[in-house]
Amino acid sequence: MQKQSDLYAIYDKGYFYRDEVGERPLGDSPGRAGYKVEHGQYFTPELALAHTIDDRVRDNADQPLDPDLAAMRLLTTQMMIHRDRVWAEKYFSPTVWGTEWDGKNSGPGAGEFLQFDQAGSEPIQLFEQVRDEIAGSTGYTPNVLVLGAKVFRVLKNHPEIVDRVKYTQRDAVAADIIANLIGVEKIVLPRAVYNTAQEGATNSIEFLVNQKSALLVYAAPAPAIDQPTGGYTFTWTGLLPGATNAFGGVIERIRMEAQHSDEIQIRAAYDCNLVAKELGAYFEEVTA
Repeated sequence: MQKQSDLYAIYDKGYFYRDEVGERPLGDSPGRAGYKVEHGQYFTPELALAHTIDDRVRDNADQPLDPDLAAMRLLTTQMMIHRDRVWAEKYFSPTVWGTEWDGKNSGPGAGEFLQFDQAGSEPIQLFEQVRDEIAGSTGYTPNVLVLGAKVFRVLKNHPEIVDRVKYTQRDAVAADIIANLIGVEKIVLPRAVYNTAQEGATNSIEFLVNQKSALLVYAAPAPAIDQPTGGYTFTWTGLLPGATNAFGGVIERIRMEAQHSDEIQIRAAYDCNLVAKELGAYFEEVTA
């Protein structure tokens, strides 16, 4: 996006799924249909981080050490972790989507299901049921399934799934096989990790997203102003015209003569927005 902040269209699905077609009267105009457009707003704050390379560090760096490369790797990794954290907060969290399901180890009731690592659980039927419910109420069939690490591990070894693929030529159950069984185009397996400890404390590195959760959602194949989708990530590509990439980011090296140092800066501007919460369903405590 060329602007830091702007509006995006929100269409009421009810207007598009009525049947108002009728016979045109002789000598008269046909009946008319219309729709109302509301607007949501995105704002892409500029996010940044810097690392300083003193001339003495650069001059004393022995090969194959490369202070510039190390600085770019440090800054890029942290920026991607931050972006993943924003994504998880906006999309891979409870109370966000229109439908939420909770796993139970026994006796599930309304809005609940038997956890996938319990005997008698039926993950394929559950995902198919929710997929069809979303399709029936919105006209859009969820095409992406996001699985936490533990959920994917349990699914790969689930008797229901293993039994369906045991006569295929594949040696192991892979993500594409599960996607085909459930009827989605793609399975996403977020594997980013995050160190929750402050500098100087003992490292505490763990998966960034909840390992026991899942998200079933419709994601538009290509972004468009009038294309419904679960969510969009708006990036401000006009932050530095001609330099900013498609992710709204840029890395710069700035000379600081008074400090006899170079400063490596990474900057990015983006915003993750929930667009149509009814196009997604979140599953919590999928496994024990």
